[in-house]
Amino acid sequence: MIKAAKAHMQENLSVDMNPMLDIVFILLIFFIVTASFNKEAVLDIERNNSPTLSVTPKVTPQFIIDASNKVYLNNRPVDIDAINVNIAKLAANADITAISVRAHENSQHNTLVAVLNAIKEQTSAPVALGDVLAN
Repeated sequence: MIKAAKAHMQENLSVDMNPMLDIVFILLIFFIVTASFNKEAVLDIERNNSPTLSVTPKVTPQFIIDASNKVYLNNRPVDIDAINVNIAKLAANADITAISVRAHENSQHNTLVAVLNAIKEQTSAPVALGDVLAN
């Protein structure tokens, strides 16, 4: 009889899954609420909208005034009246970053001023002044 009762009880047994589903949904909601969602840091890239890049060479012309008041541009003799034209040619072909003017200590002041005035008429590039060592 005990065997028959056990067999009858086993046939009527059923598992109620509702409480387990409730616990699963409560845990799911808990983990979703407590999770921290971090937005990834992204580097900003500044893009140039121009289709082509033009690379212009940079030059630094050097003027030398010797003891006899002769003017040289990059070791080439130049007339004071033609300094404007030479600076304009250099500026058309390349970007002038700075201009160096070196004058001999025995040169005349008005030659240096004429060269500086001619340079400043053509460009706003910075001018560095120096002196030429006597040989």
